[in-house]
Amino acid sequence: MKRKVLSLILCGTMAMTMLAGCTGTSKQSDTTSESDAKESSTAEKESGDISGELNIVHYLSEPQKIAALDELVAGFEKEYPDVKVNQESTTLENYQDVLKLKFSTGDVPDVLFGGPKTYSSFVESGNIQDLTGEDYVSRVQENTLQNVEIDGKVYGIPLDVMANVVLYNKDIFEEVGLEIPTTYSEYIECCKKLDEAGYTASAAGYQDGISVGANFYTIFYGTPYSKMSSFEDEMIAGEKVAEDYPELAKSLDEWREIMQYQNDDQRSINTDRAEQMFANGEAGMLIIGTWGIGAVANYNPDGNYGAFMFPSEDKAEDNLIPITAGDSWMMVKDSPNHDAAEAFFEYMTRPEVNAKWCKTTQEMTILNDVEMDSLPQAMQDTAAIIATGKVCNYAAGTVFSGQYFSSWGETLLEYAVTPDMTAQDFCSELNNKFAAAGK
Repeated sequence: MKRKVLSLILCGTMAMTMLAGCTGTSKQSDTTSESDAKESSTAEKESGDISGELNIVHYLSEPQKIAALDELVAGFEKEYPDVKVNQESTTLENYQDVLKLKFSTGDVPDVLFGGPKTYSSFVESGNIQDLTGEDYVSRVQENTLQNVEIDGKVYGIPLDVMANVVLYNKDIFEEVGLEIPTTYSEYIECCKKLDEAGYTASAAGYQDGISVGANFYTIFYGTPYSKMSSFEDEMIAGEKVAEDYPELAKSLDEWREIMQYQNDDQRSINTDRAEQMFANGEAGMLIIGTWGIGAVANYNPDGNYGAFMFPSEDKAEDNLIPITAGDSWMMVKDSPNHDAAEAFFEYMTRPEVNAKWCKTTQEMTILNDVEMDSLPQAMQDTAAIIATGKVCNYAAGTVFSGQYFSSWGETLLEYAVTPDMTAQDFCSELNNKFAAAGK
């Protein structure tokens, strides 16, 4: 059965540990364990024994994420000069089908991007390596391993934390005389004032699933989702239908209202363009996952940005920030280059390597003993929110996977690009698709 969804991924000491890891108050030289040092030393000594290729498949699209992966690969190839790393990129929408084709035709890769729960069908079919007990797993903050566990076994390694927030342009807010909204009614009032001042209140582009997820996940996977303790389990089992969850309809209605204050071409542009609009000062806000912070900074390094928790509720104290493990990687079981894959996972989880990853992606680390010099103000704002413990770890238990995941995403996309589609229409469509997926 699913856990109680309001799992505090970063409460108490864990929250402060992550905050320290992001702001550079921890000392890698003092905290890196002797065992980690021995592992790194051993890996370096044995690097000449590993040769061949390493094939990675991913759907990363943000410039800073691609740059971070390129840096990671370059560093690995330098340490393992006899290994040639090949990268294959596809889109999020096509990713699952690409993997199915590869496994069915024997074109098996070695390393896959993505969370094991989302792609649990590959775990169930025996294609993903069980990493439980591997030394490098202990480098991941223990309270976050539930996000990459299935039936108590670890099938993925996350490198950072992802939260869903609202980015805002501090200069525009000051110009218009706005305070950070802490309730939903205050948020809508903020949208109205930005609109009256001649700004797009919130930039959006629904031509890709990433933007759809960024907007709706931010709205839905905080407090509304925390009240639906067994949503995925019940929907997959056919025990309930979408209409049985009033919080789902509430979130859809909020999303539809917010769309009125987004750019008119929201249905014809993609995430990149929405990020550019916000970075260029055309919009006061951008609803997105924290992975968007680095992308926005890449478009405008001099921008003055902050972040706040989306206020879905009428009482400020009731709001929660959606949070989960971010960029995660899986190892293919019995792949052609398994030794190289093992070495890659050991390498990418070293504190000094992860620090470079997080610096380039501008993300918060999820590993232990990682020292960082600085992070953007918007990420620091996010870390401060997380440190309060007011979080909803929405991927700690069951998540939609396989055809259910596809149907969920497809229906959200249809809702985003169909102005007259109501919450009731959404629920009916989702019920039909889930019924087909369960046959």
